[in-house]
Amino acid sequence: MPSNSNMKDVDILMQEIALSSQLEEGKEFIRLILREIYREGTIGTKSLARKLRLPIPTVAAVRKELEKKGLIDRVKRGAILTEKGIEFVERKLGITFTEKLLCNECSATGLSLPNFAQKLIDKQVEFSSRRPVPRTEIDQAFGKPITAIKRALLMLENGDLEGRNVLLLGDDDLTSLAIAQLKTSANITVLDIDDRLLELIKEIAKENNFLINCFKIDLQKELPTNILEKFDVVFTDPPYTIPGLELFLSRAIETLKRESGKRIYLAYAHRPPAHQLKVQSIINKLGLAITHLIPGFNLYEGAEMHANTTYLAVLSTSEYTSSTINGYYTEKIYTGEINPTKRVYKCSENHLITIGTTEIITSIEELKAQGCPICGSKKEFILIIREKI
Repeated sequence: MPSNSNMKDVDILMQEIALSSQLEEGKEFIRLILREIYREGTIGTKSLARKLRLPIPTVAAVRKELEKKGLIDRVKRGAILTEKGIEFVERKLGITFTEKLLCNECSATGLSLPNFAQKLIDKQVEFSSRRPVPRTEIDQAFGKPITAIKRALLMLENGDLEGRNVLLLGDDDLTSLAIAQLKTSANITVLDIDDRLLELIKEIAKENNFLINCFKIDLQKELPTNILEKFDVVFTDPPYTIPGLELFLSRAIETLKRESGKRIYLAYAHRPPAHQLKVQSIINKLGLAITHLIPGFNLYEGAEMHANTTYLAVLSTSEYTSSTINGYYTEKIYTGEINPTKRVYKCSENHLITIGTTEIITSIEELKAQGCPICGSKKEFILIIREKI
């Protein structure tokens, strides 16, 4: 057992690393990062970020600080503890247990994929390949095809599809098509602000004889009366901001039948405790109960700032449930509006490209699609600088 004086020195060192790397979660997550590297032996930055549900740039910054302290080395397959690092983890932190206890088959989600799932996933891959470039200015980050299928299967398992009126508030992940693939008696409706996605969903639905109702709606405006109090279940993956969360959940409540026990499936980013506390406060204020929360359930093709993953929470209405936003909503809801940033990437030819809401290229997705404006390279782009405007 480490002595109190040793623990004080360890705390100071980890606090230094947390501050130097601007890790909002604090020194406790330095311990978890070292523990995960120790358990894995060697692990890449993206895998480490996903396991701990931290932004990839944040983990990269922590990794650099750990390298400076001589606790880890970088090898071809990722980060590895040095001899000094192993001694620090075992003797200073008291960590020696390496066995994995979570279910590998279900990725610790508790959801077992049926034998027919692969056919659904293959079809969903085909559908997803037709999506346009995501509009990051409205916080679009496309979910992976398997995520849409897993969402649909979980809803089916929970009794929230068969004979249910199901609403998707935003559907850039094409979850409506995954639900339709299951051929249940669900009545599916999609509301979205993006014409491109609505047209794609309607086109694919027509080709596959799916019945999906699609409507263009801006949730910052008042909802039409014909969709109020009509649905049994709502699925939403809102902007990962507090105003965006409150708006989308309020609109979800407005569309649900006025009964206790109606469900909202919420996909939301893993955030530091202070932000998550605000999330819980909004959920409580709306009179919703969290009945289930699955970390790392959703996987994305983008969203590096969220480690390409978010949790899935199942919320239930109660007798106290009530929308807190009525009529027009004028507050900013998107990440780029609330926290505008400027980022500098380096292409494979070492050219530097600045992207951001005030630049010609506004997102990494646009940069990857267009290529470097100097040399045209579309190979790997490395984030060099990220700062708030």
